[in-house]
Amino acid sequence: MFTKLQELHIQETGNQLLDNSEAQSSTSIFNKDWWYGNMMDWSMQKPEFKTKMFRFVDVFPYLKTGEEIIKHLKEYFEEEGKLPPLFQWGLGVGKLAPNILAAGLNKNMTSMSKMFITGSTSEDVLKYLNKARQSSLGFTIDLLGEATLSKEEASVYKKRYEELIINLSKASQSWSKNAILDSNEKGDIPSVNVSIKMTALYSQIKLEAWEESLTAIKDTLRPMFLLAKKHFVFINLDMEQYEYKNLSIQAFKELLSEEDFKDYPHFGIVIQAYLKDSLNDLHDLQQWVKKTRKTPVTIRLVKGAYWDFEVITSSQENWPCPVYTNKSETDSNYENCTNFLLQSYPHLYLALASHNVRSISTAITLAKEYKVPQKAIEIQMLYGMGEPIKSNLIKDNYRLREYTTVGDPIPGMAYLVRRLLENSSNEGFIKAKFIDKTDTSLLLQSPHLLEKKENKKNTAHFVNTPLIDFSLATSRSQLQSAIDKLENKLSSSLFNKETGLNAFSVINGEEYKTNNVFIRNNPSNKKQTITKVHLADVDLAEKAIQVSKDFSNQWQNTDAKKRSAMLKQLAVLLKKERFRLSAYIILEVGKTWREADGDVAEAIDFCLYYADLILHTKVDVSNVAGESSIYDFQAKGLCAVIAPWNFPLAILTGMSVAALVTGNTVIMKPAEQSSGIAYELVQLMLQAGFPKAAIHLLCGTGENIGEYLVQHKDVRQIAFTGSKEVGVNILQKSNTYKPKQSYNKSCVIEMGGKNALIIDSDADLDQAIQAVIKSAFGFQGQKCSACSRIIILNSIYDQFVQRLIPAVNSLVVREAKDPKAFAGPVVDQQAYDKIMGFINRAEQRKIPNLLKYNLEKQKFAENYKQGFFVPFCIFGPVDSQDELCQEEIFGPVLSLIKVNSLEEAISTANATSFALTGGIFSRSPANIEKAKKELQVGNLYINRDITGALVGRHPFGGFKMSGLGSKAGSPDYLKEFMNPVCVTENLVRQGFSPDLL
Repeated sequence: MFTKLQELHIQETGNQLLDNSEAQSSTSIFNKDWWYGNMMDWSMQKPEFKTKMFRFVDVFPYLKTGEEIIKHLKEYFEEEGKLPPLFQWGLGVGKLAPNILAAGLNKNMTSMSKMFITGSTSEDVLKYLNKARQSSLGFTIDLLGEATLSKEEASVYKKRYEELIINLSKASQSWSKNAILDSNEKGDIPSVNVSIKMTALYSQIKLEAWEESLTAIKDTLRPMFLLAKKHFVFINLDMEQYEYKNLSIQAFKELLSEEDFKDYPHFGIVIQAYLKDSLNDLHDLQQWVKKTRKTPVTIRLVKGAYWDFEVITSSQENWPCPVYTNKSETDSNYENCTNFLLQSYPHLYLALASHNVRSISTAITLAKEYKVPQKAIEIQMLYGMGEPIKSNLIKDNYRLREYTTVGDPIPGMAYLVRRLLENSSNEGFIKAKFIDKTDTSLLLQSPHLLEKKENKKNTAHFVNTPLIDFSLATSRSQLQSAIDKLENKLSSSLFNKETGLNAFSVINGEEYKTNNVFIRNNPSNKKQTITKVHLADVDLAEKAIQVSKDFSNQWQNTDAKKRSAMLKQLAVLLKKERFRLSAYIILEVGKTWREADGDVAEAIDFCLYYADLILHTKVDVSNVAGESSIYDFQAKGLCAVIAPWNFPLAILTGMSVAALVTGNTVIMKPAEQSSGIAYELVQLMLQAGFPKAAIHLLCGTGENIGEYLVQHKDVRQIAFTGSKEVGVNILQKSNTYKPKQSYNKSCVIEMGGKNALIIDSDADLDQAIQAVIKSAFGFQGQKCSACSRIIILNSIYDQFVQRLIPAVNSLVVREAKDPKAFAGPVVDQQAYDKIMGFINRAEQRKIPNLLKYNLEKQKFAENYKQGFFVPFCIFGPVDSQDELCQEEIFGPVLSLIKVNSLEEAISTANATSFALTGGIFSRSPANIEKAKKELQVGNLYINRDITGALVGRHPFGGFKMSGLGSKAGSPDYLKEFMNPVCVTENLVRQGFSPDLL
């Protein structure tokens, strides 16, 4: 990257900085505090202790009593030989006097937090800032706090930021002028520097609704930027998770292109060098400044603080990883970005944020070479870290700015843990230099010489289909275009005196138009007809059965590899039609953008997962010489697939392709509300190569066609997903013997749940409330896995409710096609009436409705009565035996139950007839283990939402009255559609056996 001469100067500068720093440092950089020093020493010696220690630090502020502290301390640390002496002593004291240990730990935790968090009040901050400026140390200040989940919390943050700007500006008037801190090569610069987070100021960012989110963010930031300009304050826009990166940059650029801000040079934005596209972003910002602004902007160049999050998220979503996955590549890119920024002077100013002396030396060397004035750059470091290096830079007259934070310790713990991780990281510069005493030549070695190629992902195992990334403009435009095309098609049909798109029954490849038509309207807009469903009668059903029966043997004898290939081809077609199918789902059943896309992705996953699984069912169980014994499976025969409307493509596809790939002929009977999607699916199946005699579609009612299929003597198996009432009816009638019936019918039944999430007393409420919102109100609560009960420990109940209610009240309800919508309508009039019946009866019983969600305040208020929109409801506290807590409502209605202990919480969670999904938010290892053993659910989720099961990763299904049979998307599921057979052959012929040759 650099010439030999440049490298020589970098090494010289770095050696000088390090030599001076080493002379100033004490024997350990952690000797500021004995307790902290011991803790960090053990953390670096024992990785398992480090993980437990930082988790304990994270939960500590939530522990309200000495007993709770002792309990968690024991759960995390009480293992023989695993603790340093100070903790062994602590546990011993705790047995006698919990409050003594609690007080001591609280003191130590507070002391430790003060090493990285400036204070909790303005007075604390000003006291420190006055002292820092006397040492020629500048600052940029950030507010710590909880995640912003509601409009109210965002307003509080905004007010805090505005007060910070005004108060610090006022205080700065009494500060003595410092030539280095308060001026650059062009003149005065602000003494007050504030860093703000976009997500703290606006809680409802939705990447699908890019333009609306962008406008809202600019409207939020604009008055704050004007206030900063008025008070001569520098504003820096922090960068957070990668998904918000492009939105942040666009908001920053558009806002600063306005006339009010073009001539104000004291704005900055963060660029994270661990991102692979960071250099491209810098090129873009440089060109924008040149073309648009009259003054420069500052770039705070950081490595990035969310590396683990980005790696985990991209892995779980199966998206390309946005960050470099090894340190040398990040360091190399950091130097590349530094080089570009210094060459971009005076359009872009560099604020180099790093503790790495190699990075700092590189910037100093290049700045001199490019003749960038020393006063035009600044170096930034975190408060509480790298003190010896800071001192030397100040002595060399560099503007040194500390990133300081102010806030309460509870919400500040996440920040504290990140700093602890940074200090103890095996790849961190500070640890390498001041703890490990790594040789200076290695510390200053060029990262470009150390770059490694990133490891390629192991794709030998099944990988779920990535969801659409709506942060990409192409993704947003493709889905919007698909919706527009479908609506245009519907409009053109009106001109032809037709309403909606036709959905026909399909038997042996032939479509059947009937006079009995069900009109399916858009649940968001009852005036818009989406589908004309041509309902079949029993004669058509009988015809489908006979064709299926006649073709059954031929299909069963088709090579499994050929059947597998058809599933893979269907997956290809589903991917090709992904946006069109999503658009249809949005309009026909009222799913929002993300929910609709997830439906299609799951359908694709079922095809690919089962296509692979069928090739691995045969097992050789031979274990003696002279004998072959093969455990194999054979198709059962005709399968009736009866599917619901709430996952109109995914569930219908999953049950159908499972039956088909195992050699069974299939008759699909979709819900009336989603027959249009089913019609699209059967056409794609035929295109994929499935024989027309193997797959049929019967559009009809459950009472007519469903009943006929269930009771027919030639239907050998039934795959059903739906309500408990219908599922029980199917089980009863399918087990009634019919004359000439030669087969016992088998059933795979999934029947819903009354799912609960437990909120333990030590739960992380930021995470818990976001999970509750997604689980309870995603797709209007119309998922069998949806959370309808929250069981909350009494000690945290009030705090939980105080944050939950405004968070839910901030959610946006719109027509499902509106990308801004978090939720849309319920599916139809029957569902609406049922849900409103539960709500009205609960209010008649005087159960407090804590949330009065007002649909009339939504932007589509004048139209909301045209759809089946139900207001979000949260009742509480509710008796656990009330119908709200026992019956499946299938709507956006949530019940809060207050309990006194975890034992009571688990008992309450189990006290229904269902056992589908459930979860717990807890940071107690013992309580988590107890939940694993005792919660009666088919899918248990810990410290996350309880919906969104993924094929292969989260095999889905329950027991009790939630279902019967193996889990969908599991290694066992295909066996439900086959009969096991064992074929044993004697291999011995005339005294010899080929297996011995």
